[in-house]
Amino acid sequence: MNEQVRAILTHAQYELKRTFNIDEIDTIVVLDTNSPLLFDFNTVEKAHAKKILIDHHSPKPHISSVFDATIIDEAAVSVTEILYPLLKQMGIEITHEIALCLAAGIVTDSAYFIAATPKSFEILASILKEGDLSFQKVLDIITIPMDMSEKIARLKGAQRLKFWRKEGYIIATSKVSSFEGSVAKALIQLGADVSFVGAAKRGEVRISARAKSEIVNKGLHLGRDIMPKISELIGGDAGGHAAAAGANGIHDEKIDEAINICVEQVKQFIDKIKEEPE
Repeated sequence: MNEQVRAILTHAQYELKRTFNIDEIDTIVVLDTNSPLLFDFNTVEKAHAKKILIDHHSPKPHISSVFDATIIDEAAVSVTEILYPLLKQMGIEITHEIALCLAAGIVTDSAYFIAATPKSFEILASILKEGDLSFQKVLDIITIPMDMSEKIARLKGAQRLKFWRKEGYIIATSKVSSFEGSVAKALIQLGADVSFVGAAKRGEVRISARAKSEIVNKGLHLGRDIMPKISELIGGDAGGHAAAAGANGIHDEKIDEAINICVEQVKQFIDKIKEEPE
């Protein structure tokens, strides 16, 4: 759990139960992930419970095949946009606490509305109204001040960055020891159109990718077309959204090669769109 989740659980007065007997569970619901690295996939696969997957990522057959039911909507900006209509159909009251969780989900998953659609705003308005919740309160709860470690990681990431110019686009890369997602976002804020930031230690490698909406609107999809190209190389898995994606694996010694492959894939994409007629 990150600090945002801890803050939400505290305000929603919900205690997360960390230990349980999987054999006593009737139903398992997995939300918002198409990577087995993000949850205990083996335990879920072996469990006798009914299994439901609700997601807005591109489904991967080896994951979705273990579920009894899958609800996938790749057009949804956030899983909240899928969950809210389901809760309404089930007749569940949108309490203040439930509204907080749903609203936080739609705000953060849309990157604070950068990727939002009219439907995102419509659903958020309904959630706030039903839960008697102000948007300002949601922002107050999920806005966590950046700590010193993250600030230093961002500065080191900027210090170590490399970049390439390609047909009017800038691709930036860097390596840090932690907060790779935050650093990738920072490189975009600095001016890059696409960024790849890696973090590696013995037996673990993580690579985060971000892209501006301008190049995403041209057809670039980091989670579907770019990051999966390195999953086998690093001995792990990859996925995510068009503008924000990641990869995790165990071959930390492959980090530079993996990042270079990502850069080359984006260069090839840029060449392709430049060759297409207006």
